[in-house]
Amino acid sequence: LYQKRYNRLHRSIYGLSYDLYVLSIFSYTISIYCTMNYRFSSLVRTQLSKRFPIFYPIEGAQAPTSMMMALVHTVNLICCCMVLRQMFKYRFTKHVHQSISTLCVSVITATVVFSVFTFACASYNLPLHDMGKFGVFYLEHVNYLWVIGNVISCFRLVPQIMINWMGMCTQGLSSKYVVLTMVASLVTIIGNIASTEVPFYRIPFNYVPLFVPISHLVSLLIILYQAQYLYIGKNPYLRRGKA
Repeated sequence: LYQKRYNRLHRSIYGLSYDLYVLSIFSYTISIYCTMNYRFSSLVRTQLSKRFPIFYPIEGAQAPTSMMMALVHTVNLICCCMVLRQMFKYRFTKHVHQSISTLCVSVITATVVFSVFTFACASYNLPLHDMGKFGVFYLEHVNYLWVIGNVISCFRLVPQIMINWMGMCTQGLSSKYVVLTMVASLVTIIGNIASTEVPFYRIPFNYVPLFVPISHLVSLLIILYQAQYLYIGKNPYLRRGKA
């Protein structure tokens, strides 16, 4: 919301990465999709019980998931959509290097194709058999997407670092957004460390792995270094791009 307010006050999105918000929206969507499957899919529950009957008995409770995490990701998804809408609204203020990159489109396209393929394979023999085409279970389909979503989330701030480097300034990025995201990353890291005492089979399936907030923290420290030292006092020099 701080970034949205910053854009609205300045009526500009100069220096803000499109890829950052496109990848954020995509990773949050994957996270919510996986959470809903882990929480409510009877097929996932059945396959999980057959694979690990001691830890997840068929007559037991649902697979452990954090609905609070799902709520946080839903709120973040809505906020990112609002900022992305602003980026298209104020697109006439962007510079020549601001756009949705080919690499970003390729990553999203490859992920969608892979997810559709694994879903088709997992559903091929249903409802007669759990095992799908090429030995892919529906549980694997969800697990694959969970891993891919977290890997994408790891690198979502890298495009902003590159945009700052290309423009030799950090204009467009809200400092409050950076600080708040750093605090959120630190809280997530502390939460992950504190949860090491929890038995592995009780850890929520939709938890955020430790490497994700660490990568976010490293990226944010680089952005902070760019803003407070490397490009301090530098004025924007890139010409406006095409709307």
